[in-house]
Amino acid sequence: MNKFITAVTTLDASAVKDLAEDPKWIGWSEPTGKNALHYLCGVPNLGDDKKESSLKILKLLLRSGIDMNCIHLIEDKNCGFPATPLWYAYTRGRNEKLYKYLLKQGANPDHCWWAMSWFDDVDAGKLWLKHGAEIDEIDQLFVGTYGWKRYKFAEWLLDLGADVNAADEKGNTALMIAVKRKDEDAIRFLVGRGADPTAKNADGRSARDIAESKGPKRLLTLFDRK
Repeated sequence: MNKFITAVTTLDASAVKDLAEDPKWIGWSEPTGKNALHYLCGVPNLGDDKKESSLKILKLLLRSGIDMNCIHLIEDKNCGFPATPLWYAYTRGRNEKLYKYLLKQGANPDHCWWAMSWFDDVDAGKLWLKHGAEIDEIDQLFVGTYGWKRYKFAEWLLDLGADVNAADEKGNTALMIAVKRKDEDAIRFLVGRGADPTAKNADGRSARDIAESKGPKRLLTLFDRK
């Protein structure tokens, strides 16, 4: 870690200001694109006073010319994930001061929905929508969120128009997932929202079939309750 990134991550505003006068530091990044903004926004577990200090440094870095939408391409087994400073501030730093400021400044709000669903964070979802974000693949997001047991976020997605009968790549619906878990409250909720117990997955099995084979038999009675 070079002295510029050390100053940034330790929130040494004076050192950051001095070093930022040299263009080589403002233009510095790792081969994957990770730079001072990503490092700053990813500093975790800051108290309120430290978060205020991080916001001052963020503003300094932006004034110095670093693009607020700069990409750190995180390698993935399937493809590279384009992580922005906003994504870092929300997912890694969990720094509300930084991500709210970046949103107000017009930062690209993409690529954060799966992280919000993981945190079961409806308030963040509403904030992102307020700043013009669009939910891509809402049906797949709903199924994945339900699979993670992030029920508040999943219900919110249904309220926004997600298909309660959406299926994952194996054809499994949220209702099938709930039946496999024997989660009676979830089954009641999903049936009440219109989930179809007869829809088939890639193996040709429905939620009703799964309930019949795995039991307990009382699960079958839940499909008729509205």
